[in-house]
Amino acid sequence: MKQINVAQRMNLPWVESPFFDDLLQKKDISPQQCQQAIQFNKEGFLLLPQAVDHNLIDRTIREIEGEYPANVGESPARHQDLWKKYPTVRALACQPQLIAVLEMLYGREPIPFQTLNFKFGTQQRAHSDTIHFSSVPVRFMCGVWVALEDTTAQNGPLFYYPRSHRQEEFNYFDIGIEAEENYAEYPRYEDFIEEFMEAKGYQRQEIHMKKGDVLIWSSNLIHGGMPITGGNLSRWSQVTHYYFEGCMYYSPRFSDMFANNLNLRHVVNIATGAVVQHSENGKPIETINTGSFRYAVSHNFTLPILAKELFKKMIGRKPF
Repeated sequence: MKQINVAQRMNLPWVESPFFDDLLQKKDISPQQCQQAIQFNKEGFLLLPQAVDHNLIDRTIREIEGEYPANVGESPARHQDLWKKYPTVRALACQPQLIAVLEMLYGREPIPFQTLNFKFGTQQRAHSDTIHFSSVPVRFMCGVWVALEDTTAQNGPLFYYPRSHRQEEFNYFDIGIEAEENYAEYPRYEDFIEEFMEAKGYQRQEIHMKKGDVLIWSSNLIHGGMPITGGNLSRWSQVTHYYFEGCMYYSPRFSDMFANNLNLRHVVNIATGAVVQHSENGKPIETINTGSFRYAVSHNFTLPILAKELFKKMIGRKPF
């Protein structure tokens, strides 16, 4: 077999590398882990059946159910970061068996940094998480969806576009939208994603999960939530977003990509409660506090990192 030293040094998760097949042969992992990695590389997601204890799920719902309205369409539809208030939400985000799978897939320590809890389906249009959360190096972020009850065709199941994670990451600059501080322009992004999926011939698929099932998806997998068609049906679920160690973490939607001005995220590791240091492959990066838990890269670090990323986009980097 050919030497793949350069491939091993690529700034990509190994499961998203163009050298994946060669890297897989060098990995010291079990046959089950091998199949999980192949599935994730090929389709952009991985389903783990019955990966979460039902007792933990039941305790979580009992703790948080008072935070939600009785009926579909009433507010609040979701709650962000209930882990700060409820130990069960934090426990769902930090389960050792899930952390182990993520570490195997990405080759770096996972950092749970945000939770979203739902009583009802999101009925959300297609999008990629990379518009909200991205990293330098790219793609060191993923989402994990835990079914706290069964999902069906009637209660607003998730949908996704298999293999769409292989496409380029798109931000507002790519589609002619300026960085914003609210969601006024976001529907234009959603329009673009739907048109792009149609133009590329991707086929939307629903996924129906059982209570206790877990879905892990790549940061760039296009996904959303189907409409609720069965009346006032709940669809209890928890989403946890994870970054991985050794990166710079930012929000593309709030960033001016052309001006190399990234809006860095204030990242707290849910597992430890510690603020995560932005870094370039482990080398700490100097940041400037711009207020409201947002940060900017110090000028001394901006050009060497961001110019490289912007250059790759401007020359039309091919999807791998």
